[in-house]
Amino acid sequence: MEIADAIERALLGESLRAIAGAYRAELLAQFGLDPEEADAATFRDDTQRFMRKLCREIAERHAGDRRVRIALHEWVDRVDDYDAFDALLSAFDAFDGRESVVRRGRRLFPGPLTAHWEDS
Repeated sequence: MEIADAIERALLGESLRAIAGAYRAELLAQFGLDPEEADAATFRDDTQRFMRKLCREIAERHAGDRRVRIALHEWVDRVDDYDAFDALLSAFDAFDGRESVVRRGRRLFPGPLTAHWEDS
């Protein structure tokens, strides 16, 4: 799956969680691995790298798009990934729950990385 395809899927309403699962499943199939027998760690790093890139690109290309905000917000509720938090908080200045996302992000990533995140 290419980033452009993943962006299109997200814009059509597919969750980032589902996209991550589909990406991993595609990798397993490419290498002839049975999803039932594959360890949870198999392709975890590859999938995380892909999702970090997806979060960055979708936020840059579609900043202000409600569908993207919702997808990223749902994703940061599930992951502890700086790129996901930064994509959401840098591309969307105001949304319900922003303050709690900022607080959680600052707990997870203390220091200068989060200094540019506004509380509201």
